[in-house]
Amino acid sequence: MSLRAEWDEAVQAALVGAHRAGTSPTALLDRVAALGVAAHGAQLPPPVDTPPLPTAPASDDVRAHPAARSVLVQILALDDQMLLTEWCGMAKAARVVADHRELPALLGLGTAHPGLRPAVSAVLGARGRWLAKIRPAWSWAAAGAVTEEIDLDQALDLPGTSRLAALRRARHQDPAKARAFLAAQFDVQRRATDRQVLISALEANLGADDEPLLERALDDRAIGVHDEALRLLRTLPTSALAARAAERLHRGLWLTADGFDVQTDELWAETAPEPDEARDLMKDGSEAGVAGRLRGAAASVPPQHWTSRLDTDDEGAAAELARGPWASALLRGVAQNLRLADDARPWAVAATRSLTGMEQLEMLGGLPAELAARTVVEVSRQWNYDLLDHACSQLPAPWSARATADLLDRYAGMRDPRWRAGRPPAVLLARGDAEVLGASWARITERWPEHTVELDVLRLRMQLREAFNHREESQ
Repeated sequence: MSLRAEWDEAVQAALVGAHRAGTSPTALLDRVAALGVAAHGAQLPPPVDTPPLPTAPASDDVRAHPAARSVLVQILALDDQMLLTEWCGMAKAARVVADHRELPALLGLGTAHPGLRPAVSAVLGARGRWLAKIRPAWSWAAAGAVTEEIDLDQALDLPGTSRLAALRRARHQDPAKARAFLAAQFDVQRRATDRQVLISALEANLGADDEPLLERALDDRAIGVHDEALRLLRTLPTSALAARAAERLHRGLWLTADGFDVQTDELWAETAPEPDEARDLMKDGSEAGVAGRLRGAAASVPPQHWTSRLDTDDEGAAAELARGPWASALLRGVAQNLRLADDARPWAVAATRSLTGMEQLEMLGGLPAELAARTVVEVSRQWNYDLLDHACSQLPAPWSARATADLLDRYAGMRDPRWRAGRPPAVLLARGDAEVLGASWARITERWPEHTVELDVLRLRMQLREAFNHREESQ
């Protein structure tokens, strides 16, 4: 009789009872115990011939303070990626690494969520990088901060995003050498996707010396190659493209009593652009029509074009563009180059106010973090709760103390929607400055009395801040 059959027979005997099965209770229990282990016990592991792992190398890394480690354990249990990113950022600033016991969990999270890898890599330390070499899935963390010279020829054989990342690393290491290589390869690559990658790589350490290659790429027949080159050229404030766009804006726009308007019988009065102008516009269809052509020209000049032409500052120039009939097109163009402005705030506010709905939210999503937060504060005076919450959800963390205090005032002054009555705004408590929110704990719990997981997240963020402040004070 097979082992499985004996086990089934013993189970049947236990069901009907020992006396009916013709045995004693003790003998039946002994038989069930023996057969149960034999039938369902784990098998012995097969012998392994591979040698054991070598001992981990010694490390001089300073591990996080026990209070900070305790917070990390709670964050890992909560599975909150935003809190984990915040912990890693504070640990990096304090020049400490995660405790050895948390390294496998951190490596697992970084493997499952590639967006966490930059934050996690910063706190792995030498022990974490050694551990990452053990499992192939963790190999993304094995290199650490070691910088190796990029073999440009081998970089071209890498797949997709890995190839672009390698070429950009080469640009950071030696911009001139990489530029010469990219220019030579641009002439021989037959696939449009390959040429587009070469142009995209120029974004790393982009400078005026890259302009000739970008101008050549504007004549490429592939839409993706042309548009990528144009996007990069528009970030160069003294380029030939900027000069051409400035000439078109001077020639095609005049300042009227109602703001800037299109001149009659000039280039923007035509139904279609001339070839020279079309070359300087996106070919993906986003810059068609008069409004699109105006936006393209405005995106190709730095904001100083308008302050110089109007002989005023950024505040005055933004106000002037905002009152014209083509305000939306012009301001959306200017918004693409806000990093070149002396004062970007009035431009961002004016551009956001000229839009509505999803376009407004997309505009905010494309701004630098602090500028976006200040812009939301400025333009949200007449918004409802849902619109404010949606806009704030697009603001990357961490928010500044000032923006946090102002946005807390905005939320507190609004009526909660029925489905959020009494519950604090999750995005505010998760992304706002922890010190400001901690100091406002009484106000927050009075305004939103419902105890929710959002308050638990805020409490954990306060513990996180206290843990690292304790570490700094003890040094």
